[in-house]
Amino acid sequence: MKDNYDNIVLIGMPGSGKTSIGRILAKKINMCFYDLDEYIERKSGKRITEIFAIYGERHFRTLESCAVKEISSKTNAVISTGGGVVLDSKNMHVLNKRGIIFFINRPVEDIANDIEISCRPLLANDRDNIYRLYKDRYELYKKCSDFEILNDRGILEAVKQIIEILNRNYA
Repeated sequence: MKDNYDNIVLIGMPGSGKTSIGRILAKKINMCFYDLDEYIERKSGKRITEIFAIYGERHFRTLESCAVKEISSKTNAVISTGGGVVLDSKNMHVLNKRGIIFFINRPVEDIANDIEISCRPLLANDRDNIYRLYKDRYELYKKCSDFEILNDRGILEAVKQIIEILNRNYA
């Protein structure tokens, strides 16, 4: 376990609640909030879906890696990542250097029933793909995280769990 940290990093599936949890958490513990996908959209001037459609996933992953380097150099930040950030071990190495990584694990059935999959490039209106992605990435999420938060009782409960872990281990 790390002795200290500069940032809190949230990883997990699309639709797991990373952005919602991150925004509330950052407010509650007085940290800045950065959403990696929003950051990429601002810098590129294009929506994530456009980047995938026009340039493809490989180009998006390059933009994502650049954004990881830029954002992880900040301090006192809660960083919500895209679901695929774990696919590049360099991304995780950079994020891990200065951050505590929380895997936001929301039951895949809840994600499948909840999210608007048409706006998620890799889900492409294919509910079965949510299950495939979860199966493919689950072990990576676990391996790359310092702590796992089961997000099955709502956003505020997940935030509370993170704060309790921080207080117990880093206060």
